[in-house]
Amino acid sequence: MKEILFYGIVFIILYLSYVLFVIIRKKKLSQFRNNTYVKYLENVYHLDTNTISIKGLAHVIALANATIITVTLCVVGMTNNLLLKMLLAFAVLIPFQLLVYHIIGKSYQIKHKRKED
Repeated sequence: MKEILFYGIVFIILYLSYVLFVIIRKKKLSQFRNNTYVKYLENVYHLDTNTISIKGLAHVIALANATIITVTLCVVGMTNNLLLKMLLAFAVLIPFQLLVYHIIGKSYQIKHKRKED
């Protein structure tokens, strides 16, 4: 039970820090279109970010990043060996990040196609 509470608190802290330092600040939000995550979604899934609400996309990316980091921390926390922790972190982080951004890209593609029809 302590672990679930710990990971929940980590998730909330990560998400709220992203909201406070990026989404609420207008200057940072205007620069958000040049973010690596947004550029990845534009290039791989051919999304037009000019038609997408940048604030909504920022919230989705903030939730995704908080989830990715929390799940990686949860998996890494299951072992005590430092070398194994580092290997597990890479083994979980990269595929999980690609999976989450694939889901985001596909969902925005479907949303965008529905709006065009």
